[in-house]
Amino acid sequence: MIVLTPAVARTWEEKSLQAGDRMKDLMRQAVDGALRELRPFLPQPSTALILVGSGHNGDDALLLGLELKELGWDVDFLLSHSPGRRTHPDPRVKAKHWKKATLWPAKPARFLKTRTPRLVIDGLLGLGVTPPPRPTEAGILNWITHEKRRSDLYVALDLPSGLHPVTGQASESVFPADLTLALGSVKSGCLKDSALPWVGQLRAVPIDFAIPPPKPLADFFLPCEAHSILPARPAKAHKRSSGVVHLWAGSSQFSGAAALTSMGSLRSGAGYVRLFADRPIPESLSPSMPELLLHPLEPSQHPPPELFLDGATALVIGPGLPPSADLKKFLTQLLPQTTIPIVLDAGALEVVAHHPQVLTSATGPILLTPHAGEFSRLLGAPVQDRAESALVWLKKFPSTFLIAKGPHSLVAGPDHPLSFNSTGGPAQATAGMGDLLAGLLGGLLAQGIPPFDAARLAVLWHGLASDLALRHGGPSTLASDLSSTLSTAWRILAGRAQ
Repeated sequence: MIVLTPAVARTWEEKSLQAGDRMKDLMRQAVDGALRELRPFLPQPSTALILVGSGHNGDDALLLGLELKELGWDVDFLLSHSPGRRTHPDPRVKAKHWKKATLWPAKPARFLKTRTPRLVIDGLLGLGVTPPPRPTEAGILNWITHEKRRSDLYVALDLPSGLHPVTGQASESVFPADLTLALGSVKSGCLKDSALPWVGQLRAVPIDFAIPPPKPLADFFLPCEAHSILPARPAKAHKRSSGVVHLWAGSSQFSGAAALTSMGSLRSGAGYVRLFADRPIPESLSPSMPELLLHPLEPSQHPPPELFLDGATALVIGPGLPPSADLKKFLTQLLPQTTIPIVLDAGALEVVAHHPQVLTSATGPILLTPHAGEFSRLLGAPVQDRAESALVWLKKFPSTFLIAKGPHSLVAGPDHPLSFNSTGGPAQATAGMGDLLAGLLGGLLAQGIPPFDAARLAVLWHGLASDLALRHGGPSTLASDLSSTLSTAWRILAGRAQ
């Protein structure tokens, strides 16, 4: 789904209405899609409070509230302003719905008395309002913020009220969303790192407008869009034609990294996966991963570069490895020798952070997978906003590809618009997730997928597998949990499963 500024998003909607779209039909798409994205997050039906502003955002919220009633929720509507003779674009909303609503500054008693987890839907302010909110809306936002309990679910439609839709800066009064549902397009301010405390998790609701979309600022990659870059598996495929991944991963301190990286590559569809690691690690993995090819190394020994390259179509270096002079020497020898794609993670990123000149000798695509701390060390400066920092990085190293991990992980590469990921969430904040992702990415690259597409696909697939695992557990997902959900997630991306 495309990322737009609010002004461009409004113009797109207005021109679509002029071209023949009906507001009630667009609203129906928005509400149906919002409910679809909301369902996996919903607790058991209890009390829902719908904050209804005076614009179309409030109309969306009111209609969503009626849908929640059908699902068994006790729904209260809180209006910011008297409805007067206000009519709703959808004829199913009757005058009685406005008359039964609570008008601020009155407060809904049922919502206040409920002790089970509650749901709050924010439809106070739309795209046309620039913070700070007016006194009435500010009063509602301050009150609902004070009322929030840890067990409640707070959901914003399009963007949290009180958040600047372009800069992502929060006013003194802002809706503290746990989940934001972007309608039609993702508004640029919601993707700023400064907006994360207020946006929460971000999910997208596509809307089919009557006219083609405008040129986007960036991309918010959805599972329903992945089919266009999924690799085909020809009838004549064989092990070697499906790609060969070589991994140098794992150490005595982080032995699990080797297992998780290997599992990611094995699940990716690659034909062969060969692990280079200190001798005790391959020996321990042999019974549990019989498909894995093993090359034991003596302690503190790096793989011979010629052997590490021999027959490989993609390389992964660094998961579970400490940064060392030996690792630096290996990268210095390896990078000028090959044109196949190389994924650098963990210990290899630390080497690059201290010796960035090793990248200048690379003759093939280099994909770096830093989390926030690693990204700061790569840049040599704090990262205030990943998108801005990614552009700074690409100016320094224009031939590299960057996967800046975190909420809606960012993929950046030369000659491509920035791409944000739409799957996964805070449940992935567990050890080993990055190791699994690095292996998955290496396997996709080995199959010949272009680096930018492979990075987007790996992050999307990884996050979706975590979302599926979370449906059967919580509060987090383990990297090993994803071994049982990656295949189902792939079928969803291919359009072959729900």
